[in-house]
Amino acid sequence: MSREAVSNFDEESDVGANKMASKINISERQRQTLIEVVDDIAGEEVKQVTLVLLNADKETTDEEISEKLDMRLNQVRKSLYKLYDLQLATFRRIRDKSTGWFVYFWTLHPERIDVFVEKKQQEVMFKLQERLDYEESNMFFTCNNPECPRVTFQEAMDNNFECEHCSGRLEAFDNEQLKQVLTDKINEMKEIREKTKKIMKGEK
Repeated sequence: MSREAVSNFDEESDVGANKMASKINISERQRQTLIEVVDDIAGEEVKQVTLVLLNADKETTDEEISEKLDMRLNQVRKSLYKLYDLQLATFRRIRDKSTGWFVYFWTLHPERIDVFVEKKQQEVMFKLQERLDYEESNMFFTCNNPECPRVTFQEAMDNNFECEHCSGRLEAFDNEQLKQVLTDKINEMKEIREKTKKIMKGEK
């Protein structure tokens, strides 16, 4: 969905009279998680913009955020669109009668942080499992030259078991240690997900 398509409607109106309430009650845990996640993924500037939206009682424009943070308008807009891309903020737009310009009103959705965290954990689990499946379903060969990549059995056979980079002889590569590392990471991720679910439910 495009950013323009998110707008439910385009009104021509008195901008100052069209602010809608945006305050949503969230737990302190959700608040802290939101701030930490945004800081970790998007950086300090986006975190500062997030804090302004988080503490606002009504929708906030990019210009208002720019003034409060003494931050350049284009930086504020980049930060807002990062929050939008993370699905943690939305906007609506109104055409100002007096200027003819569109004014964008932004709203933060801190209540979505739990879904966001769960989604990211699922993505990590999927990638780890995908990599483990690849390691388990293939036999690998290497010339033992650290600058040359390992290859699958089919690739080695196609090249007559000769490294296509250095022409060295390809020997079987033992990937048991790598498979064990991936298995441990998957188990660790499972534990993290279980703990996260308990925390979200308010359990210890």
